[in-house]
Amino acid sequence: MTAELGLLNKSNVILAADSAVTIGAHNKVFNTANKLFPLSNFEPVGIMIYNNSEWMGIPLEIIIKSYTKQLNDTSFSTLEEYRNDFIKFIKLNFKKFINEEQIKQIIEFRLYSVLDNITDFLEEDLNEEINELQSKKEDFNLLELKEKVFFEMIDELSKYKDDILPEFGEYTIDEFKLEYKKVIEKILPGFFSSIKIKKSQKLTQRIYKCIYHELICAFSDNEDFSGLVIAGYGYDEIFPSISEIKLGEIISNKLRYEISKTKNIDNNLTALICPFAQRDMVDTFVKGINPYFFECLEDILLENIKHSIDEIEKEIPDINKELLTQKLLKIIPKTLRDLDKKSFDTHTKLIVKSISYLRKEDLIEFAESLINLTSIKRKTSSELQSVGGPIDIAVITKHEGFIWIKRKENIDRKFNSAYYNREFKKIQ
Repeated sequence: MTAELGLLNKSNVILAADSAVTIGAHNKVFNTANKLFPLSNFEPVGIMIYNNSEWMGIPLEIIIKSYTKQLNDTSFSTLEEYRNDFIKFIKLNFKKFINEEQIKQIIEFRLYSVLDNITDFLEEDLNEEINELQSKKEDFNLLELKEKVFFEMIDELSKYKDDILPEFGEYTIDEFKLEYKKVIEKILPGFFSSIKIKKSQKLTQRIYKCIYHELICAFSDNEDFSGLVIAGYGYDEIFPSISEIKLGEIISNKLRYEISKTKNIDNNLTALICPFAQRDMVDTFVKGINPYFFECLEDILLENIKHSIDEIEKEIPDINKELLTQKLLKIIPKTLRDLDKKSFDTHTKLIVKSISYLRKEDLIEFAESLINLTSIKRKTSSELQSVGGPIDIAVITKHEGFIWIKRKENIDRKFNSAYYNREFKKIQ
């Protein structure tokens, strides 16, 4: 995994990334990965990698450096144009290295993942139904009940979702079936056999919808993807911007990708703190509260309110329990909103205001400290130490461009003078 950070104000962009990379089934961690690069040798634009360091088996470092080489001294008016051109470059130049067998394996992997989720949900929902019927002392046929629960659950999972990915707006489920029916049909009989439910046309169609929507819709929280962060200045931009890309697979000759809304510094938004990948410690520092505990607070409040309602009902049997519950449950969202506002007003707002005015040197120190904080947290917890190693830091300014502040030196100048002479000639 990774800890990365972008700090932006009107004058500077600071990009910082750790060097840890997790490899293999045994989660071996190496502190040697390069995750931060200039996107152009001439223009003030940089790029960071997070999550998966490869795209379809191709190291992203190769793709980025190939793009930088072909970009040469070309410049674009806005950062978004750099981002869009980079995505176009991947599709035009690297699609040819992806073979049909790879894509079939991806479909198989995705399908198995969907079927595993269906199996888990089925067991959970079925147990709930059984417990409810047993509590009411009602008779039931287990096989019929299982089929009923399965159909209801798969019907819910296969419903149409919003946020269709950019290249899949006109891609139909019939096209998907036509191309990947053979791959899917060889797996489904074993699945129905394992859950002991008879295969039917209706259920098969729902499963096709599940995998289809999984592929054409926005990335889920637990999905494996290649993350990219592009930051800097377009030629016509006076203030910097930052944008995020999530890269997925090639499906039916279409690239699965998702782009976030570009964040721009302007006279109203004068500073940005943008953490990526393992961001919990940065969020804790910036917000003044651990995001995990903030999420837990809703469940804790709900549990305590329900317990209090039960206690009140015991003491006052005639009380309108439904009305009481309705009134007290309104406390939860209001409490969370008030806490969030308090956190912003007393903590986040002051930090962001400071970032607006900090000197370049102070911003560099701040960025490095936040990455180190995440690394120390991983060292002192039971989690895998997936953040660590040397921290690479770069500063991007409008006129000086991309400048390395700290960088792992993986090519020894003493033994590779020809390499440095070649790079110098490129820039010249």
